[in-house]
Amino acid sequence: MKVKTINVRSAHELLRTDPAAILVCAYENDEDFRKNGLEGAISLSEFRRRTHSFPKDENVIFYCACPHDESAIQQAQECQKQGFLNVRVLEGGVNAWKAAGFGLVGSATGA
Repeated sequence: MKVKTINVRSAHELLRTDPAAILVCAYENDEDFRKNGLEGAISLSEFRRRTHSFPKDENVIFYCACPHDESAIQQAQECQKQGFLNVRVLEGGVNAWKAAGFGLVGSATGA
């Protein structure tokens, strides 16, 4: 199943203008989420806990820190199988987000 992608600037704008849009870290491990937390993102485990409460037409963007966005693509495909209609993968993931100067949270800030 082919997954649509979204570039960092478009994703940031979507998240800014659509308060219901969801940015999800694609890692199973919560420690990986803490290391790669983008501003406004939720963990994969939180997304799974709340999946039933999200409308199927909600904008959902998955991201990871993989070289070719592998983890994000895999989770986005799973999300599509559950019936979500507006699922995308953040092109370039964490590195592209940082390169664009957008915010990080937790230990991902390197502070």
